[in-house]
Amino acid sequence: MLAIFANNFDQPSETFIRGHVRHIAPGRTVLLCRDDSGATEFGCPVLSDVRGNARPRGAIERVANGLRWRWWHYIAPALRGSDEARVRTYLQRHGVSSMLAEYGPNGSLLRLACKRAGVLLYVHFHGFDATMVQRGSSTGRHYQRLFRDAAGIIAPSHFLAGRLLALGCPEGKLHVSPNGIDPDMFSETARVAGQFLAVGRLVEKKAPHLTIRAFAKVRKHRPDCTLDIVGDGPLWQACVDEIANNDLEDCVRLHGAQGSDFVQKLLGKAEIFVQHSVTALNGDMESFGVSLVEAMASSIPVVATDHNGFSETVSNGETGLLVAEHDVNGMANAMIALLENRPRAEAMGHAGRARVKERFTHDRTAARLRKILGIEVTLDL
Repeated sequence: MLAIFANNFDQPSETFIRGHVRHIAPGRTVLLCRDDSGATEFGCPVLSDVRGNARPRGAIERVANGLRWRWWHYIAPALRGSDEARVRTYLQRHGVSSMLAEYGPNGSLLRLACKRAGVLLYVHFHGFDATMVQRGSSTGRHYQRLFRDAAGIIAPSHFLAGRLLALGCPEGKLHVSPNGIDPDMFSETARVAGQFLAVGRLVEKKAPHLTIRAFAKVRKHRPDCTLDIVGDGPLWQACVDEIANNDLEDCVRLHGAQGSDFVQKLLGKAEIFVQHSVTALNGDMESFGVSLVEAMASSIPVVATDHNGFSETVSNGETGLLVAEHDVNGMANAMIALLENRPRAEAMGHAGRARVKERFTHDRTAARLRKILGIEVTLDL
């Protein structure tokens, strides 16, 4: 039996986690989560409120917990006492042999419970949980214990795997497994001329204001172009200001956060997908780029930055064009180049869909993870 632990299971940007639940070991999976949002839709047993910091019942307990967690913060942020016993009992009751913890901190949280329950712990890192951590920091020291006790550490790109090696992960425990999607959910775009699309949270590492700035340069070259941006976040006002400063109110549409059906409708029309991801000041980075894969599955060429593992997702010159981070002029020139050569853009789009089917499907990801987890032989499909 496989257990999967995530913060929750309904984040729009974490389709890969829901894919793990549905495809790795269907019918033989139990779930653990910090909150049960989205967990019940899978029909699996669920243990929620796995936090390690239950609400204290009185002043004395609050003081005791404060001292306890202050001390344990320097030892390891793992479940202890009744919290750890609750998880251990759950794992043993369901006969769990392997645990897949999504994100490094969640792996640290379950480290002792898995060790004491005799459950093999595999931790799937996804980006910020490695790129924002420095070796020798408090979290870095927690990771040393995690790397020691875990049966395996998984990264979605070779780039992120390199960051984990630098943090001290033993090479023999490290595996690379790109995330997957269901390409059949995405139809080939109608390729409406001049229609650009960007999808992602409006946060520093996705730099949506720089995408708008590059589009402003494209607009001077092709006044008929439009840009749809789907997503919400702290840079919303920066995007509004960028639009106003460049007089783009009539051609840039901010849609806010939207569901997958809305995104797929826009993917069904776009000619070019754009994303100007950068390294945030705190070190936060992307790790894989699911939105890029969804665009490629829709036969849309991608213009993005050569950021983190994007060059492993987008084949530069074949399925899209990659430019340097913060190179707004370079991004604008790449966008114009594809606008001016529609046959090339269309060929890139078709190559992108073929690449997704070859490398980035849920089935291929699940097969890799079953092999890593050592459950491919016992799984009845």
